[in-house]
Amino acid sequence: MQIEQIGIGQLHWSTANYAPPQELALWNGLVAMYEKGLVKAVGVSNYGPKQLVKIHDYLKARGVPLCSAQVQFSLLSMGEDQMEIKNICDSLDIRLISYSPLGLGMLTGQYTPSRLPQGPRGLLFKQILPGLKPLLVSLREIAEKRCKTIPQVAINWCICKGTTPIPGVKTLKQAEENLGALGWRLSSSELLQLDYAAQESPQRMIQNIFQTK
Repeated sequence: MQIEQIGIGQLHWSTANYAPPQELALWNGLVAMYEKGLVKAVGVSNYGPKQLVKIHDYLKARGVPLCSAQVQFSLLSMGEDQMEIKNICDSLDIRLISYSPLGLGMLTGQYTPSRLPQGPRGLLFKQILPGLKPLLVSLREIAEKRCKTIPQVAINWCICKGTTPIPGVKTLKQAEENLGALGWRLSSSELLQLDYAAQESPQRMIQNIFQTK
């Protein structure tokens, strides 16, 4: 890559779910990269609460700070495990990176039960979208009041929860729209409205199968 030092070397997922004996070797790999100066910091992705604490304590004992944890986190993915991960990150000074902050597109407002994307994503949307009316209505209300778009509100919710969202984009227009989520903050009442609407929606995003306990 011809790069002298990478900012963050991130372990994209744990092997604890399917090959536990490999886990320690991966952790030692992070330590080795840090000690050799190949990375400025290390992070993990798809680590659940228990495994996150384990790797944090292991790295700390080896003198390596764990700077980030990347997990699926959005208004569609705020179950007990995700909120516990958030609390752990806050207590251990780990930056939570939230991927899929728009629920793969379900929180953009452009899809409906009668207007679905093609392929496997359409099958998933067909199961979840019919139950998202309370949440989408609240997102639209706040977006109109704020002169923002629905995706901007959904991303700003993640920011207000203290995470760093990384929304996926396919076009320059989408990237420019996402920038509109910066520079402002939802009010406490708006956050409560969205939290309540999310709880009222009967369906949740399917969690990543690689996320550990």
